Amino acid sequence: MSGEPRTRGPALGETARAQTPIDFAIGASVFLLTLAFVVAFVPTLFDPFTAADTASPLVSDRVAAGLAGDLLAASPAEPGVLSPACTVAFFESNATLGTDADCHPAAAESPTAHFGIDGDVQVVIHALNETRPSENASTLTIPTRHGTFEDVELSRSTDGGGATGGGDVTVSRRLVSLDGTQYRLTVRVW
Repeated sequence: MSGEPRTRGPALGETARAQTPIDFAIGASVFLLTLAFVVAFVPTLFDPFTAADTASPLVSDRVAAGLAGDLLAASPAEPGVLSPACTVAFFESNATLGTDADCHPAAAESPTAHFGIDGDVQVVIHALNETRPSENASTLTIPTRHGTFEDVELSRSTDGGGATGGGDVTVSRRLVSLDGTQYRLTVRVW
């Protein structure tokens, strides 16, 4: 109203830029990083719902922890210290000894039934330096308060004794103590 004509936009000689090059570069970079993240991680969203071809390491670890810490343990306060009577009851499938020794009710039960596993399981207790535990399980004489058990082979398998399994195998290990001697508990699931 002062008599000068009103102009819209920048004055003559000035450039009208709505976006600077640095703004564009930052925006494009954020977009590309987000797109790369989505492309990389969307396929893994459905992995928990697909069936695995191999046994999960979680399964073998659950069996090893359950055996060393609960099923064969002398006391829940001392996981890894195995009860001699419960160990014999498990490896000899002796339910009577398990009941007499106040072991876990499933001490003589198959590990596949107790832990709800579809595949085959092999449980072996062996010397610490054993390189082929599935073939060289320890054979011990185990004294218990219910008698002495001679030549107890500390290996139990659900595949008919061969323990060869088919396909891939997952392995979990625990250090255990039986009558004051350290051994290694190895669980194979396939």
